[in-house]
Amino acid sequence: MLDLRTLMTPEDADRIGPLRRLNLIMRFSYTLPFVLASICGVAYGLRYSNDYLIAILIPLDVLFLAMFVNFSNDYFDYVSGVDSEVEKERFAKLQESPVFKDNEMLKKIYWDGNQFERGLITVEQGRMVMVALVVISLVLAVPIVLHGGLLVIGLGLAGLLLAYFYTAPPVNMGARGLGEVNVGISFFALVFFSHYVLSAVFSWEILVLAAAVALAVGLMRVVDAMSGYESHLRHGEKDLAVRMGGRDQAVPVIKGIHAISFLLLAAMVLFHPVNAILLLAIPLGLKSWKVMDAKEELWYVRIAPQYFGYSLTVMVLFIVSLSVRTFLTSPIW
Repeated sequence: MLDLRTLMTPEDADRIGPLRRLNLIMRFSYTLPFVLASICGVAYGLRYSNDYLIAILIPLDVLFLAMFVNFSNDYFDYVSGVDSEVEKERFAKLQESPVFKDNEMLKKIYWDGNQFERGLITVEQGRMVMVALVVISLVLAVPIVLHGGLLVIGLGLAGLLLAYFYTAPPVNMGARGLGEVNVGISFFALVFFSHYVLSAVFSWEILVLAAAVALAVGLMRVVDAMSGYESHLRHGEKDLAVRMGGRDQAVPVIKGIHAISFLLLAAMVLFHPVNAILLLAIPLGLKSWKVMDAKEELWYVRIAPQYFGYSLTVMVLFIVSLSVRTFLTSPIW
């Protein structure tokens, strides 16, 4: 089987099937947290609104924006040379480790490598893809704008700027220690404003949930960046591990932020008893603490899928909670 972690020749890239190629280029698994976050907001908003067309269009628009976020991030990382260095330092040692070598799920969740670096797409094609994603996002946003007015325009522009300047010069928020903040703000907005744009109703419950999701996904970004610590340090990129002086030094901060997210999940029970289902995500989160404390080989790689899973679990459980609440309040009961 073709090993995508070995640098591809054009002939290698040509042997990949069209669907596999599309998935590797667009990294659809990385769009899942974005879409789930918007579905959380929309699902809650449907308690106050019956506009199902807008409820469908909001997550769909978020899907294309998420593809733009991930794709533009990869594009500018490739152009800047960061991913080339990360490839040499991160995967040269990872792919030979038993932790990584025989774990296909870890490979797929963690990273498949930069699509430009792999020869799956050219820089010129990449520019065309980014333009197409923006155009599709804008077209889908038209009915949402007509529904939500100026608020949607402002949120859309803010979202595009946050996405574009995450890695794009001259701002490059990710390189200036603001990448995690960028991600946290973006996911807070995805949850809270997906609800608010649909329903125009303020709710403390969805506000708290949005904060919990923002912290969870922000931590996912922190952990994902840790394996490239040496490259980021040499390139002057100031992510959390670099600012704290090393991976080990970043652990207390990660645990502290994680604990706050646990408290927010516990607070959700105050709004409705069924929200207690959200507490099922906490044991999964605590597994990562044990790995960090054990400091086994490549512990910072081992925890990556756990933080990914924790983030997704929080959002899925909230959707389940809303479904149960709807069922309990249906007329047949």
